[in-house]
Amino acid sequence: MRPGFPKINPRELPGRVKTGLRNFSRDIQQMRGTNVWIFIMYGLMFDMVNNLWRPFSMRFLERLGGSEFEIALLSALPGAVAAVVLMPGAIIFRKFTNKKRATAAFILISRASLLAIAFVPMLPSHLKPILFVIFVSIMNCPDALSQTSLQSFLGTVFNGNMRGQAIALRTKFGQAVIPVVTIAAGLAITFIPNTDEQRLFLYQIFFVAAFFLGLVEVMIFNRLKVPEAPVLRTASPEGTGETGRGLEKEPSLKPGSIVKDKRFRKFCLPAILFLFSWQAGWPLVNIVQVMVLEASEMWFAIFAMVTGLTAFFSGTFWQRLLRKRGNTVTFAVSAGLLAGNMFMFPFIPNVQTMAVIMIITGFSAVGINTALLNGALESTPDENRLMYLAFYNTAQNISLFIAPFFALFLFEMIGVNNAMFVVGGLRVAAAGFAWYKMR
Repeated sequence: MRPGFPKINPRELPGRVKTGLRNFSRDIQQMRGTNVWIFIMYGLMFDMVNNLWRPFSMRFLERLGGSEFEIALLSALPGAVAAVVLMPGAIIFRKFTNKKRATAAFILISRASLLAIAFVPMLPSHLKPILFVIFVSIMNCPDALSQTSLQSFLGTVFNGNMRGQAIALRTKFGQAVIPVVTIAAGLAITFIPNTDEQRLFLYQIFFVAAFFLGLVEVMIFNRLKVPEAPVLRTASPEGTGETGRGLEKEPSLKPGSIVKDKRFRKFCLPAILFLFSWQAGWPLVNIVQVMVLEASEMWFAIFAMVTGLTAFFSGTFWQRLLRKRGNTVTFAVSAGLLAGNMFMFPFIPNVQTMAVIMIITGFSAVGINTALLNGALESTPDENRLMYLAFYNTAQNISLFIAPFFALFLFEMIGVNNAMFVVGGLRVAAAGFAWYKMR
């Protein structure tokens, strides 16, 4: 036995498992009622709402009659909508005295949009694909605003170390729920309907169910305890010692000052460049899964299950790496894995192999998502954090709009496999640049 790998007696395993479960239960009890616990519960509902339909959205679009262009458009248009509304929306958000209530309202509007999507299969055939894309894109408007505001909350609710741990725990527990939801939905779509019409009707049920889960999501979010924002102090009347309340005091933000912030720019530029290369691969993978491998809804559920379980079990690894090595190393390692993963997809012969490769995707996606969110919060100042995050998310969504069309251009010019090699090369270059720039 090599040093560092202690010998384990198989007879001790049941006791160790029991001790681990007891410690896990104790940690859960200690977290109950805290902001970390509420954040995790909110995250679970968020994941349930989205994974009841999003893993099957490409397959649903194909069943509605969608083409390769509409598949790319579904990846791109939501980003364009978010890019247009985020900065103006953040300016409007600053005027709300109760930002948590405003965020909850936008979450509710986003979930109400699912009811509109539920009616798409009832529309004329030639309108179904494009209207589905449009409705999903419109839904991304309140969704982007609420998530940007939530990110700003995280910078206030949790300090540096606790923030990284809270994000990692929320991701870890969320990834445990995703496989359950997606497999249940995939089994239902595969075995309950007998015709395509019945299958589309079942999709409608999923959208309606997601709406009601969204109501629970909003209720849990409202329990999040957000510390009072800094207030504009006023002279106390008649010497009572009381001060004015409810007026948020934020320093004015001059145009261009966000871009000139060296600390923010040091993170934002390499992060967006890598995000572009990462996002460019999404429609290519979707085209392979839907058009080449002809994956059914059940296989999309299996893909989600594999990535979800892998993400759940790898959460502890990324949590420790973030704590011990910092955000830059976490970003570089996960980005490198995602870059290497892209070179594997052209050689996948069937859906079974695709499911195995998705293990790497699930493992590395947790790391990059944790590093991106934690890095954004670390690089933004306490003052005007919402505006900084709105700028960052706007850049993200501009990239999300352009990247799928870039991928579609590569697909039409050189084919899907060669396009994947090009995107893989871009990911390697972007990961290297991120490592160089963020150190």
